[in-house]
Amino acid sequence: MMAVENKTQASKEQQEPIVLESFLKYANVFYLSIGMLAYDQKDNGKRRKLLLHWMFIAQIINLNAVLLTELIYVFLAISRGSNFLEATMNLSFIGFVVVGDLKIWHIWRQRTQLTHVVRELETLHPQTVDQQKPYDVAVHLGGYKRYSVFYFGMHLVLIWTYNLYWAVYYLVCDFWLDLRQFKRMLPYYCWVPWDWSTGSSYYFMYVSQNFAGQACLSGQLAADLLMCALVTLLVMHFTRLAGHIENYVAGLSTPQRDLEFLQKVVAYHQRLLLLCQDINGIFGVSLLCNFVSSSFIICFVGFQMTIGGKIDNLVMLVLFIFCAMVQVFMIASYAQRLLDASEHIGQAVYNHDWFHADLRYRKMLILIVKRAQRPSRLKATIFLSVSLVTVSDLLQLSYKFFALLRTMYVE
Repeated sequence: MMAVENKTQASKEQQEPIVLESFLKYANVFYLSIGMLAYDQKDNGKRRKLLLHWMFIAQIINLNAVLLTELIYVFLAISRGSNFLEATMNLSFIGFVVVGDLKIWHIWRQRTQLTHVVRELETLHPQTVDQQKPYDVAVHLGGYKRYSVFYFGMHLVLIWTYNLYWAVYYLVCDFWLDLRQFKRMLPYYCWVPWDWSTGSSYYFMYVSQNFAGQACLSGQLAADLLMCALVTLLVMHFTRLAGHIENYVAGLSTPQRDLEFLQKVVAYHQRLLLLCQDINGIFGVSLLCNFVSSSFIICFVGFQMTIGGKIDNLVMLVLFIFCAMVQVFMIASYAQRLLDASEHIGQAVYNHDWFHADLRYRKMLILIVKRAQRPSRLKATIFLSVSLVTVSDLLQLSYKFFALLRTMYVE
């Protein structure tokens, strides 16, 4: 009986169309955790907007206050020539926070443009189950979900390993095993004009840093997941367009009908190209921040790992550098998919049966092939076009910074 009910439920789920919001769900969850709405949504009441607004302001103030205390610590350490190792470790955290801050601010500024992109994709999104089958919507959504869960799962493990390390250390070593007296420490090195290690000030600082770390991570994850979701939808449409072209047989009907088909194809292709330009305008700064910060993080964390240290610190550093690499590879892989899918349009035009078509039809195909030879791609502003090749360039740059840092430390 239970097996029959499960099969019935599964068949009902298969019969339900997949809405566009299913692709944006993870990004929206992380944005809501910091009180931010990346784009206008239909079900937002005034009270809910007001609550999210004040929640957003509180978290941004706390995040930047923690960032300021970390910057002061690094400045004092470098000026005094002391705590060099702690300062370099803090630089990795500072880079992470600065990038999170910039990505939150930039996406907030691009809210109108982002709303336009989401609305445009809603008009293109197939609505019924029969319409969605040629698009392979379920396949694209399933692949995106698997990548996303692994991506934000790794980062959540990283941030809460850092955030809760000293709390777990106290519970296990002092409170439970009674091995040694607990020395109060914070997750991240900072400077404040009072003694935070005494009284309730320590707990306030600890909670403040935990909230700041999660807010920064949520801003980073939400921007990356939102961009990858939009790219996945673009790849889905490019793939569907290429298949639609390849399956068309020209010359079976009147030349006018063939030209009408070609007109629809060109209009569809043009909408996708414009959407890609809009996505680059929204996420260009975010992409540039990702690759620059990842280069510095890999450099500083690699430096920390080579000079040794406690085993628990090394484990956290390995996790940190692994997450930075996962972020780079994930973004580069989605960028490569977009590049390949848009480039395949020209190949699809050549592969479809155009031999018996009207001369005007065949001449117009040349224009589509020529445009497809300049494929859509993700761009980190005007400085960098993102693809899998970008990863090797990033690793080379990281190694150069690492070698410079090692030379300075030895001298």
